[in-house]
Amino acid sequence: MKHTILSGSSRKSSTSLQVSRAIERVLSELGEDNVEVVDFEDYDIPFFNEELDANNLSAFQTRLANAMRTADSIIFITPEYNWFPSAEVIHLVHRMAGPAYKDLWDNKVFSFVGVSTGRGGRMPTVQLGYVVDKIINVFNFDSVTNPKGFEVQFAGQVLDQDGNSMGSPEFDKGLSAFTEYHIRLSKRWVAGHKT
Repeated sequence: MKHTILSGSSRKSSTSLQVSRAIERVLSELGEDNVEVVDFEDYDIPFFNEELDANNLSAFQTRLANAMRTADSIIFITPEYNWFPSAEVIHLVHRMAGPAYKDLWDNKVFSFVGVSTGRGGRMPTVQLGYVVDKIINVFNFDSVTNPKGFEVQFAGQVLDQDGNSMGSPEFDKGLSAFTEYHIRLSKRWVAGHKT
C-alpha cells in the first residue's frame, strides 16, 4: 500500500514539512515503508487566468499528480492561516479536482492534518474534509475521508526540523493514534476494493 503525504506549505523548511516527516517516520515505524512526501516548496500551480494543461505539466505538477495518482491513501498536511487551509492546498483543489484529474481522487483514503505554531489546526482539517467529501460526491468516486483529523498545536515545540519528537508525551500519543487509525482505515478500504 502506498501513502502520499502532501506538505501544503511553500515555505522553505516549513512546520508542515516537519509534521510530514514525523508522520512519514511513524508510518515507517509501523511497517509502512511505501511513503512519498511531496514538499510544496516548488509549488507552481497557476491561477485561473493562466493555462493548466494536463498533458504539459511542470516538474512539480507532474510529481504531485503522479504521487496522488499512484497512492492508496493521501494525507493532506496544511498550516492554518486565519482559520483556513493554506492557499496552496485550496488552489490545488480549485485547479486539479476536475475531469482531467479524476484519477488523483478516485479509489483513495484521504486524511487531514492541520498545523499551527500556537493553538489551532482544527478548522483546516474540517474544511478540507468537507471539500474532499464534495469532490467524492460530485464525481461519484469510490473514495473515503478519514473522520479522525489531527491538530498539531505548538508545532515548533514538539518536533525538530527533521520531524523527530522533542519528547511531548501528549503530542506523541496523538500522532501515534492518528497514524495508526489512518493505516487501519486505509488497509480496510484497500482490501475491500481488491476483493
